[in-house]
Amino acid sequence: MQREATPRRDLFGVAIVAALVALALSFGAQRGRRTLAVVARTVDVTALSGAAALYTLSPTAGRLEVVTRDERSRLDVEMSLVVDGIERPLAMRRADVHVKDKSTLIGEFPIELGDERATGTLELRMDPATDLLTASLGVTHEAGSSDHTYALRFGLAPEGRTVYVPGVGEIGDVANMQARSVVLDDEIHPFALLSGQGPLSITELEPDTSQPGARPRLVVSARTEQAPERAKGAAAGRPARLDIAILVGASSQALWGRLYQLSRMNVAKVTGVVTGTRERAHVIALDEDGHPRIRALADPDGRFTIEAPTIARQWFAALEAVHTSAPVRFVPGTPWDLKLDVSAGGELHVKVTDGDTGQPLIARLIVKGIDGTIDPSFGPDYRASGAGPLMDILEGEVQTPLPAGRYRVAATKGIEWSIDSQVVDITSGHLKAIELSPRHVVPTPGMVGCDVHVHARPSFDSPVTPEDRVLSLVSAGVDFAVPTEHNMVGDYAPALEVLRIGKQLAHVPGVEVTTYNPRFGHFGVFPYTVGAGVPPYKGTTVNALVAAARRSDPSRVVQVNHPRMAQNIGHFSIINLDPKSARAPAIAAFDTIEVYNGYELSKRELTERVMEDWFALLNFGKRIAATGSSDSHRIQYQWAGYPRTYALLDPRAAGDTGLPIDTREVVAALKKGRSFVSSGPILELELTESGRAARPGDELPSGVPLGGRIRVRAAPWIDVTSVEVIAGVPIAPAESAGGPPSPTVSLFKSAVAPRPTDMKKGSGALDEAEARTLRFEAELALRPPANARWVIAIVRGERLMDDALPFMPIQPMAFTNPIYLK
Repeated sequence: MQREATPRRDLFGVAIVAALVALALSFGAQRGRRTLAVVARTVDVTALSGAAALYTLSPTAGRLEVVTRDERSRLDVEMSLVVDGIERPLAMRRADVHVKDKSTLIGEFPIELGDERATGTLELRMDPATDLLTASLGVTHEAGSSDHTYALRFGLAPEGRTVYVPGVGEIGDVANMQARSVVLDDEIHPFALLSGQGPLSITELEPDTSQPGARPRLVVSARTEQAPERAKGAAAGRPARLDIAILVGASSQALWGRLYQLSRMNVAKVTGVVTGTRERAHVIALDEDGHPRIRALADPDGRFTIEAPTIARQWFAALEAVHTSAPVRFVPGTPWDLKLDVSAGGELHVKVTDGDTGQPLIARLIVKGIDGTIDPSFGPDYRASGAGPLMDILEGEVQTPLPAGRYRVAATKGIEWSIDSQVVDITSGHLKAIELSPRHVVPTPGMVGCDVHVHARPSFDSPVTPEDRVLSLVSAGVDFAVPTEHNMVGDYAPALEVLRIGKQLAHVPGVEVTTYNPRFGHFGVFPYTVGAGVPPYKGTTVNALVAAARRSDPSRVVQVNHPRMAQNIGHFSIINLDPKSARAPAIAAFDTIEVYNGYELSKRELTERVMEDWFALLNFGKRIAATGSSDSHRIQYQWAGYPRTYALLDPRAAGDTGLPIDTREVVAALKKGRSFVSSGPILELELTESGRAARPGDELPSGVPLGGRIRVRAAPWIDVTSVEVIAGVPIAPAESAGGPPSPTVSLFKSAVAPRPTDMKKGSGALDEAEARTLRFEAELALRPPANARWVIAIVRGERLMDDALPFMPIQPMAFTNPIYLK
């Protein structure tokens, strides 16, 4: 539904930073004299001392401390062993550690595997020429042991350092990434982690929020290896061998070559200078495919010397403002200086208005470099006033410096609006002014777009301020939101008051109950009373949590969030829910399931798996509504409002008559399933029987033919390629035993002609533009099986949405909640 923006002072100001979305990662060469390692002992620790750093092992704690010689940088690593997927500390007795030679420590310890036993041998080996410390772990089974899997894991707190991955760049959210190495850079002494086994698994886990000072934990795991079974009397087999290495850089420039050499890549020297500034600039290098490979800080005089991989061919410099040099093609090893000039470019002034009312519009601005121009970066990935090449414009108007070059500038307001864009040329010393006018081309009467799972501070894993979060929601065209902070009640009222945009975003307070000891998942609860104690999340059960959540307000929604998320977070995975079983699962009385989660947007198969779970529960008669939410923790990535759930209300409650949105009616509709879920298409389904009409959440008789209508609309930049109506049928025990049964049958299916991406505001009158958004409409004549229990509609698109929305590789999808048959 459309929300009109009102001009006002920008309470943020635009933070201008130039650090580039594609900041690289890899490793540079430092030359130094060869220094022999020295072993030092105290009563409880053993240390290896090299030229660049001191490595101190605390055996009983399984902790490794790395401190550089000048004591300006420090890294604390918690080592652990993962056995059959279960993590345990890599701790041993002090007496188990001994010196092998001047650069090597050895520690042996027993590993209990139930009634079985194994022996672990930890070797800390330092190369005195490079100060590369390799932690190698071998696991050998004792006689009578069966197969087991092992992985070596390092856990650490980034402590404000920037995290980089070679070929990817700066990581905004480091969940479930595979890479050969990772760098933590404080621009004094960067640390790199790598493994000779192959790719590392890099993820970020939440801390135990019940502990004071809890912080996010960066977890780096080596590839899992298997130690084979060993029969009684048999000789010891090949042990499982695991390793992770730590490399310390003498400087930002000196790390890269060393690391790329360890990765067995050819490197060559690049010397040069950054001109046009008195600030220290970053030197950035990309390969031919645009993947970032180098990010190094130039010297105070602008000079730099970097051993770079020979595949790094595109070079530029960036300042802590929106200043970058023009890209220069330069081959490492070329015997002359690379010169990068970051002299000031021009300025861009953008005014964003509603294309039909002419009123200033709160929207998201996208500035992308084209024809060889590098994307600008207006700030870190968590700031609404500038996150990479994105800006959320509070006042509908902004002016910002830009390096000289050619850009495509676009304004978006979410999935109900067209995108308006222009190509602009920025020249040094000149101002370019443009106006962009998106239009609300998809009519949504009686529909309220909701994001009921979204994060900001004080959630431990989100640096986004509440003010930036609400601005990102409004710029995405979201109408209703729930701040679901981890084990704390979130409330948007103060932020909306500060920004004076309360009329543009309805909300209720909420909480994401994040369970510990035992872990059994994350659960959204809303509305929740500000200042009230949250439901129990530690040392409890799921049924006790649900009962406590509803105790003071039975109208609350209790939702299972991301039920199949990895890392022991998804509730359905933890309880081993089997959607193919013919036996009804023992599941708590939840109101809703987050079937479509923002973390899973780029892999439709993940959402399809949760849909299979949901279908199975519906077939067992459990009327649990589906939702879709962004679960957004940042601004640049995982945009708020993608996906979202549309609550279906009467026009008065939906705010269409000029009254505020009725939040109680929104909550009731979500709980009842009077809604549909979407990352792009707007879907309407109505079924009829004997003159009686039903929409999602309603009920019709079973075993009879059904009529009805389906309608699909989508903004010009969103792809739609197919429409399907399906019915759910219970699985009989005989079917389950005889092979994989199908929990659904298709009642109607049609292809939809695709359209090319259109990033123009749209011509003609508004009613003409609205008419062009109709992608599919049909009368339905359905014959569900006699035992069918529900009917839903599903719409899919194939083309990824990141051709219009950067960092959002989504295949569009929408689906309704069930119309029940009884």
